[in-house]
Parts: sequence; structure tokens; C-alpha cells
Amino acid sequence: MAEKRPQKRPAPRQTAPLFAEQGKRTAYDQDSDMEYENTRRKNKGKKKKRSGADVLYTIAIVIFAIIFLVSGGLLAKRFLDDRQTEGEFAALSDLIDETAESSSGEESNADKFARLVERNSEFIGWISIEDTNLDFPVMYSPTRANFYLRHDFEGEYSNYGVPYLDEDCTITADGRSNNLIIYGHNMKTGTIFGCLTGYKEASYYAEHPLIEFDTLYGDATYEVFAAFAIDVVADTSFPYNTYIDMDETAFDEFVTQAKSRSDVDSGITPEYGDELLTLSTCEYSSSNGRYVVCARRVENAG
Repeated sequence: MAEKRPQKRPAPRQTAPLFAEQGKRTAYDQDSDMEYENTRRKNKGKKKKRSGADVLYTIAIVIFAIIFLVSGGLLAKRFLDDRQTEGEFAALSDLIDETAESSSGEESNADKFARLVERNSEFIGWISIEDTNLDFPVMYSPTRANFYLRHDFEGEYSNYGVPYLDEDCTITADGRSNNLIIYGHNMKTGTIFGCLTGYKEASYYAEHPLIEFDTLYGDATYEVFAAFAIDVVADTSFPYNTYIDMDETAFDEFVTQAKSRSDVDSGITPEYGDELLTLSTCEYSSSNGRYVVCARRVENAG
């Protein structure tokens, strides 16, 4: 029988270097690991680059947020200003006494508009186009040119202003210029005279052919015969707002020019002796654009 050889006893198990003799986990000395240190340095550089991009991104977001908030605030202010202005004009229209009759027995709107004149003696009349938002008082201040371009009915500063009659026009109980020119803002929200640019479309003209302009001296209706855009700086060949007290030659020239430029095909040609009404507002297809609507009186008053 073969002699049994004694089995070799396995060598004692060595404790892993990650553990202390007590068998507890020890901290890994990463500072002595050059590979780890090199990787850490590379990642640190990359982190800085990413941080820089993040900063720029954050700044851009903040800027866009500010722009958005400011723009939103301005739009909100414009909306509120529009509503306030509409409310102010509506309050003025409530002062008109539609039931008043002339105390003198002659055709006159002195009593009809008495409360508006009491509020401001430079009130001269009321202009409107049916089924539009054009429904406003008209001011007349011959000694203060363009005053109501930036002042409200009470004479306080206002971006909206109030429609006003050209200071060179004449309008009295005894007579008036044969072309009354009224200016009004075309606010970008469409208020005041903003609806006038609608006459660029034939359908709009068909639906709104008449303008009402009732003054202290009587009511009047005008029919639109021309409407056109003009750049008052680039095109000086037709200074339309200088045709006010016209002789027959100037009258015919005004009518010919207005009709030749017109977006409206009205089929109407005023004749010398007719009374004209011209409305003028801004038009934004050019930097100095104006939109002009011309009409002739079809009902005599005063």
C-alpha cells in the first residue's frame, strides 16, 4: 500500500490591500494615483468650458426673458391705454344732446354740442363713419398749429391726440373753406383714423362710402370719391394739404390728382362749387407715408 503523503496546508489568506487588518474598508489614496490625477485634471478643464457655455446660455435666457417681459409690458400698457382712450371718447360722445333743437330757429348745432363747447371752446364738430370705430370729436385751434396732434380733449399731453381741423381752414356760420382738411393719428393698434387705410380695398369702400361731419353750424354728409397713399417727402408733386381755399383751377387740379392716385374707383367727379372734406392719417408702407381720403358734400347744412 502506498504511503499517504501529508496534504499541504494552504497558505494563510492575505488581507486585500483595500481593507485594514480589522476587516474595515479603508480610504483609497487617490492622490497617489497618477492616472486618476491626470483624468481629474482633464475633466476639471472640461468642466470649466462647460461652465462658461452654461453662463453664456444663462445670460442669453435672462436677456430674452427681460425682452419678453418688457415687450409684454408695453403691449399690455398699449392695450390699457387704448381702452382708456376709447372710454374717454365714449364719455365725450355722451355729452352730445341728440334731442336738442336750435333755439334761434336756424339750422345749428350750438345746443346739441353745448356741453362739449363748455368743456373746451376749441371743439368744432364730430366726425364718424358708420360701422367703424371712427367716431370722434374734431378740434379747431387756428392759433396753435398741430396742437391736438399730441394733446387730448382737455389739452393734456397725449400720444393719441384728437382729430383736428387744419389751422388754415375757415369754418364759421357765414362760410367755410371749400376743402376742410382733418388730421388724425393712425395708431398701430388701429385706433383714431386707423380704419381709413381700409379704403385700399374695394369691398371696404363699398361698405363705407359715406362720412358724417357734424359741426357747430349744422350736419353734413360726404361721399368718398378718392383714397390714396402718398409719401410726403419722396413725392412733393402733390402737396394735398395746401389745397384749402381753392379757385376753379386749383379745385380741378386737386380732384384730378386725387382721382388719378386713388385706390377707390368711385365714379364720382366733384365739380367746382362742391364742398370737399379731406381726411389725412399716417400710412406705414413708407417712412413718411400718409393715407388720404377725399369726399364731397352731398347734404347741405348751415
